[in-house]
Amino acid sequence: MGLESVGDLALNIILTKLGPKETVQVLCVSKKFKDLASEESLWSLFCRQDLDLSAPLDHHGNRLPSFKATYKLWREVFHMYPWPLVKRVKSCWDRLTSWLTANFPEVKATLGKGASEGEIQKLERILKVKLPLPTRLLYRFHNGQHFSDKNLSSGMAGCPLGLIGGYCFYNHSVNVYLLSLHEVISKTQEIVRHLNLPDTSEYIVVAASSSYIGKFFFLNCSDGQLYVGTQNFPTDAEMMPCVPQALISPVHDFNSDQQQDAMLLWLEEHGRRLHNGMIKILGKGNIKSISQFPEESPLCSTAVTSGVKVRASAVFVPEAADLEDISAKYVFAYSVRLSLLPEGCIINGMHFSSCQLHLRHWVISANDTVLTNVNAEAVIGKFPLLFPGEKEFVYESCTPLPTSTGSIEGSFTFVPGRLADPKGIPFEVEVGRFPLQLPDYIF
Repeated sequence: MGLESVGDLALNIILTKLGPKETVQVLCVSKKFKDLASEESLWSLFCRQDLDLSAPLDHHGNRLPSFKATYKLWREVFHMYPWPLVKRVKSCWDRLTSWLTANFPEVKATLGKGASEGEIQKLERILKVKLPLPTRLLYRFHNGQHFSDKNLSSGMAGCPLGLIGGYCFYNHSVNVYLLSLHEVISKTQEIVRHLNLPDTSEYIVVAASSSYIGKFFFLNCSDGQLYVGTQNFPTDAEMMPCVPQALISPVHDFNSDQQQDAMLLWLEEHGRRLHNGMIKILGKGNIKSISQFPEESPLCSTAVTSGVKVRASAVFVPEAADLEDISAKYVFAYSVRLSLLPEGCIINGMHFSSCQLHLRHWVISANDTVLTNVNAEAVIGKFPLLFPGEKEFVYESCTPLPTSTGSIEGSFTFVPGRLADPKGIPFEVEVGRFPLQLPDYIF
């Protein structure tokens, strides 16, 4: 029995199993097969399976007349790249933009339209590099971030709309964004001149802090690793890798389906952290930004004592690290969040509507060795007064460490009521131990 005698439903099922490439070949067999292989429902399925598209859109988000035209255009636009890599890069951007749409549309609005092959080739020609395939594709979907004058009106702290985000402690404010190709060229040329590097350097700047703090991320176009500058970068170009080297695979082989450079791995990891709630948006006044301080266990500790809740976590600060300083090689910023539960402060069965911090006891360890054991008043010069259900009181500080791992723990002494008018005896509130550790991925 020939296929011509097989029912349309059965043939449609066969085509879905064959896949897009074989379906195109079937178009030439007969008019019946051409009609079946051109059905929108079939190409809608292929677009959904391959590209996670529920509407006929091109890679810029523009609507197309049909799913068949959509699939054809995608294959034509990215014909020079391994198709599995195209799908993976699209999935990476989809994960990031879906989170931004739901949580931070102001950042999504800064993402640039995808760059053309011509724009990428211009960068390669000017900087004398060959971009790794994953990074080329990342720029084909979004050409970095673009800020308006209004976005940049936040003064010395810079623009708070960086896709990667950052942290703040004392007067040290960092918010990392992705550079457009134009900025990649200008920033790279500026730094090459400043450090007197050869113009054949394989390093290009791909991300940086928008604040006055000098934090730069460099992609090595030769081996695909991503690096971040340390405190010593301006004088001796000291850098640290941001992604585990073992995960990076050949980045210039057009015939391999397994390319993954550090830039792609870095953005994929960032997307995972956003989606699983490990990092979130932090609001200060009317300004909000993505905070790199972890929000979930085991990187964030949570302890509740007598109704007072304390959450604490730390983040590695690479731009302050000094790998040549044995006693303070690494620097960690930490964030402590204090709040009073809705039922208020409860001590020996008695309820109080407020309490105020008086003293702190802080134990900082490197590995298992105690470096600092502090007993002092206040936190960063403040005595926070807590009321039930109010927003967390948040303070940030930092500490140097001679080792890549350590921890902080301790306690606060609170007074029921307020210091000027105590309603009971002082009580101790636990600060659960939280880790200080050099992470696999540095942001």
